[in-house]
Amino acid sequence: MTVELNFPKLKTIFLLSLFCFLGDSCKDDDSIPEPFEDFVSDFYSNTSSLEIIIGYETNAEPYISYGGRDAWDVTLNNIQNLLKDKNITVSGPKKLNKMTDFGVLEQKSYSRQNILDLAKDLQVYSNKDSAKGITIVFLDGYYIRDGEILDQVLGLNIGNTSVLAIFKPVIDASSSSKAEQTLVEQSTVTHEIGHALGLVNNGVRATSAHHDVANGSHCTNTECVMYWMNGAGDISKFITPFLTGNDVTLFGNQCIEDVKAK
Repeated sequence: MTVELNFPKLKTIFLLSLFCFLGDSCKDDDSIPEPFEDFVSDFYSNTSSLEIIIGYETNAEPYISYGGRDAWDVTLNNIQNLLKDKNITVSGPKKLNKMTDFGVLEQKSYSRQNILDLAKDLQVYSNKDSAKGITIVFLDGYYIRDGEILDQVLGLNIGNTSVLAIFKPVIDASSSSKAEQTLVEQSTVTHEIGHALGLVNNGVRATSAHHDVANGSHCTNTECVMYWMNGAGDISKFITPFLTGNDVTLFGNQCIEDVKAK
């Protein structure tokens, strides 16, 4: 199953961008080449460290700061908090010079296989040992599936793998505000890593009734980053804690408890 994050308009920018899920379009039964098979199957029984590995296409550089703060603290702190009871150390780059620049890739749409090929070049871990890595590729283009360009997909996790992709034109179209674009990006990354780590009921069993079965591997808790959509949501309510510098836990208690029980 390939999990996509879809984002139509900024009025519901943050919540819709985080949580829109394309239902049946996310199912992907194609075989996945090594080393990307079954990432979550032994993650919780055989992991001591998790490194977030990032590559980007020229003109698709990840945002690294907002309001004088490190943007990547949002993702890293939330993933570390999610795994706090697992004795797994989470690390990742916060500056562009610690990420890989792919240069100009000279294409404007990327298939599942394109993404896997880029991630394979980035990955430095076999993911069979206790040290593991999740790869994220930032692309100056859109996701293409079955010949259709999906120009509202912010990001995706290719199911059962440690591979994520972020589509910068969609991120940048989400807002005219650099701070909001940055927070959309970080929350998208956090959401997709959540899928890679087995949420919701996607390798990590739901321990309470919060799996939104109708919308795939998502959470029914409207205050959780894994919630699929909040059509009545007010963007200001969700991003204000970021903009004021307050500590924010994106994962709801139910998702945290699921991981704790794994």
